[in-house]
Amino acid sequence: MDKINRSRLVVLAVILAALTIYTYVLRYREIPTAEVPDLSTIPLQTAGYSAVEEYIEPESLRLLGADMTLARSYTGKEGSIELFLGYFARQQENSQIHSPKHCYPGSGWNIISEGGVRITGGGRENRAKELVITDGGSRHLVIYWFSMNGEFIPDEFALKFYQMKSALLSRSQAAAFIRFSTPITDGSEATARNRLLPFIEELSPAIMSAIGPKSGAERKDG
Repeated sequence: MDKINRSRLVVLAVILAALTIYTYVLRYREIPTAEVPDLSTIPLQTAGYSAVEEYIEPESLRLLGADMTLARSYTGKEGSIELFLGYFARQQENSQIHSPKHCYPGSGWNIISEGGVRITGGGRENRAKELVITDGGSRHLVIYWFSMNGEFIPDEFALKFYQMKSALLSRSQAAAFIRFSTPITDGSEATARNRLLPFIEELSPAIMSAIGPKSGAERKDG
């Protein structure tokens, strides 16, 4: 066995050990409950767009397993933007955040491409995930991220790390999933991105404020 393969086995063993510890801690350790967020503080009008609340089917809500959801359609002179937010008060085996990379294919959407994108909001630069999806006819640009304890978490791998860290430090397991999407109407992903990013950068500070911890206690590592 060469050195590269041995290194991969070591990394895999470490990851499996960490996941085992995380599962045990999450199941048996007392985890503090986060304060319930007030999603109504996220503005309906922003950056020249106005929103209407969208209806979510009860069966979809059941499958999602979120404790709170927010679905809105924002409309402005440059087009439409969809916002979806799912809040989970505590990550449990039967109530886990679903990755769009799994949900979209199950809903009839194919992922054409995926990558990363940088978002500047509230004086900070953060990373998020970007997808281009299609249902065989229309195409959409999707940008999403996760959040725990006020942190901006860019992807699924980082989310697992934060879940383990929070459990081991006896911090709240409350987590949120934030997703924006907009149609690619002229065939140009760049046009859709130029529409979506400024909107997200305008609205994201209010979103992170609404779902973040309300006191400094949850930010402490001890």
